[in-house]
Amino acid sequence: MSSSHRDAHPYGRSADDVRRRDQRLRRTRRLRVTQLVVFSALAIALVLVGVYAFGEFRRPSEDPGEIAVGASPTAEDSALVCPQEGDTPADPADVTVRVLNGTSRSGLAGSVTEELGERGFTTDKPGNTGSASGAVTIVHGPEGYLAAAAVAAQFRAGDVTPELKLDEKAEGATVEVLLGDGYRELAAAKKAAAALKEPVAIPEGC
Repeated sequence: MSSSHRDAHPYGRSADDVRRRDQRLRRTRRLRVTQLVVFSALAIALVLVGVYAFGEFRRPSEDPGEIAVGASPTAEDSALVCPQEGDTPADPADVTVRVLNGTSRSGLAGSVTEELGERGFTTDKPGNTGSASGAVTIVHGPEGYLAAAAVAAQFRAGDVTPELKLDEKAEGATVEVLLGDGYRELAAAKKAAAALKEPVAIPEGC
């Protein structure tokens, strides 16, 4: 019997053809396995990127300027412009307020900004902050004590006492409000309006 007859495949293919076909099948299977591994890795990476991006989106992203002095500004320690005896809080129309949300409550800064606008304040674009250490922190510049007092009157609700902090870099009557987890709601409008007619407390050292 000739060698060609010995190597013939029963279905008309030679043994070499069968081997080549088997090799092609093995290569195809390896390629598919490799593709599956690569696509799976890409899918996992995309999921991880999505989770990270979502977390970054929810995380507060803006902070106010560095606060130079603590909650009790004094004329001795800073450039604070002291109020005079009998001075009352600034007129809301003369105060610009920017509200920053330091909580996980979505839309909080926007809703409070809207309420303050309805009470006569000039409002700036709301934002987020990671520096809210208490229920309500009011950051003002050296010339902004009376402006901060006007804003603070709006937040004295329940057991909340707004904390005033001085930022020596802030200018004029622009005030930032940092809302923390203890914030619940604004003071009643009538109560806040009455507080605007009362003399402000004189800071220590003035």
